[in-house]
Amino acid sequence: MNNMFDKAVAFVLEHEGGAAITDDPNDPGGLTKYGISQRSFPDLDIRALSEGEAVMIYKVRYWDKCRCSELPGDLAIIVFDAAVNQGPMAAAKTLQQALGVNVDGIIGPATIAAACRAGRSALSELVARRMVMYGLNPNFTRYGLGWSRRLSACHELAMEA
Repeated sequence: MNNMFDKAVAFVLEHEGGAAITDDPNDPGGLTKYGISQRSFPDLDIRALSEGEAVMIYKVRYWDKCRCSELPGDLAIIVFDAAVNQGPMAAAKTLQQALGVNVDGIIGPATIAAACRAGRSALSELVARRMVMYGLNPNFTRYGLGWSRRLSACHELAMEA
């Protein structure tokens, strides 16, 4: 694994509750462990999931899918967390909106090039757009403070990248 992924996945595991198994009836993900939900992975035995398996899922299904290793470190951390928390397609579209490029939900060469040229202003724009997405979520009243704290902490981590 690379150092940026290691930092990002450690952050996600901490904010997703680690090895604790949750089954909040108000959470649309259902049964969850290490932030991996039964809804997203219906064929996976969530209760038996190991941390190593969760990390590999995060690497392949979120980090690699969003091409985070090709993004500047600060954006990679925020995009990865967005992919985990809001879905890879939403993360890609939000990044593209923040960069002012074609919004198709696919992080390709044009998005990566724009991200590499963007500088820190793109980070602030991406964070702001994620917050708006949270605010529009019907579960914001129940989970919004936690989501806001997570995004703030993720922004701080990204600023260190």
